[in-house]
Amino acid sequence: MTKKKILCVEDEKLLLEDLREELDEAGYEVFTAGNGQEALECLATQTPDLIICDMMMPNMSGPEVLEHIRKDQPQLTRVPFIFLTALATREDIIQGKKLGADDYLTKPLDFDMLLATVETRLKEVERINQAHRQQLKRIEKAVRQSREAQKRSLRVSIISGLPKVTEPIRAALEELGCEVTLIPEEKLKTKSLDIGSQDLVFLVYSKIVHFFLQYMTNSGVRPKQGKIVLLAPPHMADSVRSGLAETGVDHFIDYPYRPVDVFKLVMGCLQPA
Repeated sequence: MTKKKILCVEDEKLLLEDLREELDEAGYEVFTAGNGQEALECLATQTPDLIICDMMMPNMSGPEVLEHIRKDQPQLTRVPFIFLTALATREDIIQGKKLGADDYLTKPLDFDMLLATVETRLKEVERINQAHRQQLKRIEKAVRQSREAQKRSLRVSIISGLPKVTEPIRAALEELGCEVTLIPEEKLKTKSLDIGSQDLVFLVYSKIVHFFLQYMTNSGVRPKQGKIVLLAPPHMADSVRSGLAETGVDHFIDYPYRPVDVFKLVMGCLQPA
């Protein structure tokens, strides 16, 4: 069984070493960082299953680390974040909860409480993931049944300047039997792209895509019966989203583009009118 990975962030070296030893003995794979900047550098190459972070650190505090993660690293949204603090005031807890902290451990550290908290949080994530997998299987089955009833494949175009970002979506759609066409973003500049026969058009948001959507609105070039889906970046401003909706975008899927959201759209397109 693969060991769960835990990142510990603490500027007190002795405590950091104690955390490493306790978690290592409990069967976890442990990464350590002595400050917030080191933590962010570690997260650039490692994806932990749980993060334990001191609140009060020089240069970059625990709340600042959490704020950065929640804002700029959406792939870590489901990773539990536990604050370690000597002073957990009501205001501290409220601030942490607003940023997305999952729990608190107080100093001096009770290592039995530490292990119990870590185990509980990891089990909670596993329950959520299991429910998500079951939901995905149900939707996938329904999509296959709907496609067979329609007796034709769904026609889908994916327009992107970042093929790696959309590769999981392409693979999932082709596995469902969809006819998938990959279109480089650069083709939008010619304004001669014909997507009128497509059932679904996925566009990864960029400046080029933004201007193309405006062009489609002015010229009436869009799928006759299909849907336009924008694959939005993290934290897209509401004003930008509203403006794009006015250009004819039917659906938004926010990064990291969950397969379950894609499958729901496919299923919706296959339902009888």
